[in-house]
Amino acid sequence: MTHPSLPDAFSDLQPFVERWCLVGQPSRYDQMRKAAITDLRLFYDAMLPRVDAIVEHLNSFPLDSLPPPEQALFDLALTFAEVAHPIDFKWKTAELDGVFPFERMNFMSASLLW
Repeated sequence: MTHPSLPDAFSDLQPFVERWCLVGQPSRYDQMRKAAITDLRLFYDAMLPRVDAIVEHLNSFPLDSLPPPEQALFDLALTFAEVAHPIDFKWKTAELDGVFPFERMNFMSASLLW
């Protein structure tokens, strides 16, 4: 399977594309909850210093018609936003006991597309 390429200025993040360039909140949430906290930390540590540059870069394109490299960068940034909280809150794992079961969640509207 071919994975999308990122814009040249963000090529250092390319190793994260295969695992973290995900479309739709269900995919991102599922990947987060299955990942080891150490894997989340690696992704977080690579993305955090680049977030401002990513947002600045993406702001120069219309959101509804991003070129493929920018779309991949956008998807990577959305995944970062979703997986940051286990790191920010210093969780031991991304899978929490006693929460509403993922299998019963009903994601709707834009969360399925973005």
